[in-house]
Amino acid sequence: MSADQRPRYPVYAKRPSRMWWLRRGPYLRFAVREATAVFAGAFSVLLLLLLFALSRGRPAYEGFLRWLQLPAIVALSGVILVATVYHTATWFRLTSHIQVIRLGRRVVPRGAVTFGLVTLWLALSAAVAYFTIWFAR
Repeated sequence: MSADQRPRYPVYAKRPSRMWWLRRGPYLRFAVREATAVFAGAFSVLLLLLLFALSRGRPAYEGFLRWLQLPAIVALSGVILVATVYHTATWFRLTSHIQVIRLGRRVVPRGAVTFGLVTLWLALSAAVAYFTIWFAR
């Protein structure tokens, strides 16, 4: 662009800060939900480590259980639990926006879809807890 073609007064466009999304609720919630996926992956890694310890025999399994009882690992497990519950709850909420369920000409309300998903989640969790408590002796 030559000097004759440049605008006489340049237009000032303020650059947004790198953390602009922290000041907007929907973007912040989206970023937090995406970050909690890392904790869901960490939970999967813990389960794989458990299976690996089980495959190596009783001493390895008992060593893994002792490792799980370390205070840092207990704290990490608590953080993983909270993050995974948040991730799951927000995912259920998103599912009710994405998936439209029709019964004839009627559309099932979003709240009913979310309620159904949470109810199913709690029922399956209760079933797993029941079988773990009563049959894993």
